[in-house]
Amino acid sequence: MILIVLAALLLLPVRSLAEQSTEPPFSEAETTEPTARPSLFDAQKEEREKTHDKILRSAHAPGIFVADANDLSLTFFTRAEHDKFSPASTTKIMTALLILENGDPDDVAVAPHEATSQGGSNTLLGMSKNEAMRVEDLLYGMMLVSGNDCAVTLAFYLDGSEPAFVERMNERAKALGMENTKFSNASGKARDDNHSTPYDMALVTQEAMKHELFRTIVSSATYTVPKSEFRKRDTLITNSNHLVSDAPGTGVYYPYAIGVKTGTTGLGNCLVAAAKKEDVTILCVQLGLLDDTSFSARRAELFRRAREMFEYVFTYEYAEIDAKTMLKDHSLTVPVENAAVDDPENGALTLSVDPSGATAFRAIREIDALVNGDAAFTVTTDVSATAPVHAGEQLGTATFAYNGRDWFTLPLVASRDVNAFVPTPEPTEVPTPAPTATPSPLPVTEQTPLPTDAPTAAPAPLNPTVSTRTVLIVGLAAALILLLAAVIVLIVKRKRS
Repeated sequence: MILIVLAALLLLPVRSLAEQSTEPPFSEAETTEPTARPSLFDAQKEEREKTHDKILRSAHAPGIFVADANDLSLTFFTRAEHDKFSPASTTKIMTALLILENGDPDDVAVAPHEATSQGGSNTLLGMSKNEAMRVEDLLYGMMLVSGNDCAVTLAFYLDGSEPAFVERMNERAKALGMENTKFSNASGKARDDNHSTPYDMALVTQEAMKHELFRTIVSSATYTVPKSEFRKRDTLITNSNHLVSDAPGTGVYYPYAIGVKTGTTGLGNCLVAAAKKEDVTILCVQLGLLDDTSFSARRAELFRRAREMFEYVFTYEYAEIDAKTMLKDHSLTVPVENAAVDDPENGALTLSVDPSGATAFRAIREIDALVNGDAAFTVTTDVSATAPVHAGEQLGTATFAYNGRDWFTLPLVASRDVNAFVPTPEPTEVPTPAPTATPSPLPVTEQTPLPTDAPTAAPAPLNPTVSTRTVLIVGLAAALILLLAAVIVLIVKRKRS
């Protein structure tokens, strides 16, 4: 009974630890509300608004939409963003998206007659009928020099005909929410029923930019199409987007530009551009620029205005913010596995984030909302806490995200030491001596007579359990008693006589 009670007492702390391990890996994070401060946005409000209005007045494109590629609701310039315009060759963004979603860049596509018989500027890559070319090379030819021959070849490669491919284009546009868009061909040749809006073109570009190969293609200044049986030598092509392809420091080159596509028709010049600073990408769509200037002048105008709008956004709408300012004091409590039974906090451990040196480049309006408590971070942690733990030890990370984008990933450090659980040794048991076995009586069997000359066996003692010494003492005592009795009898007889 004593052993059973001791075992029960030893098992109680073990069960307590097991119950702790089934709890969630961390408790809900608690963030100290930061002290409200003057808005970064309001601090430069007058200068910001003045610069914004000046740029918008200078931009001549009738349709404009400039927004954060991560969240198109973060808009910076808009003008007739839902009005319909001819998207011209920016249509090829949708063509490229469908090929990347449904095709294989390493496949080989063959140019049909429909692709090579268009003539003029429609065959900018100079493809020949039945020319075989890798899908990836065709994508470069379509996006860099706007080859309509490449676009039609890709349409045939995927769906066997251009009309079938156009049907796919419109289905995908509907799925993306491009409510005011209708495509009538794969290349963007001017047609009355081929139209889109600045906002819709931002939607399809946002989706296409999710593909690494698309980003690589549209950000390339040049590309070399390898020679083949139809090409006697390599073909070097240059990106028609001069924000990317102009030499650094010349023309309209913009160091943060990463794409995307130019467009030209008799219905107006177009440009879908993208620029990236740190991990922020801004999209700039301009559609329908048509005035009495030349084609080259209109295209240069679009490049200049795109660069101005990018610079405005990066200067006035975004700022570098440090994690220490944003988070103040942030901590969470976690249970420590294998903590000592006598731990003063019963295995509960406070972890604090270390914001040292962490910064993020983010929209000022989002920074203000978070700092002033109008919005909150979503916090996810990756923690592993098993004793022994030492104060200051990193036990995981905490990632702070807002509006679908990570801001900071910071180390989580322990606030104190936590000793490991040491089981109490079980008491040593004294072995119980085994009882002496009593011989069982032998069964009675018929005795075989011994030979006459055999020695007579000594009689067995009456009680085998009584020692010989005891028998001798008892016998001697009995003899002395008999002797004393005899002496008494003799003395009595003499007196009578």
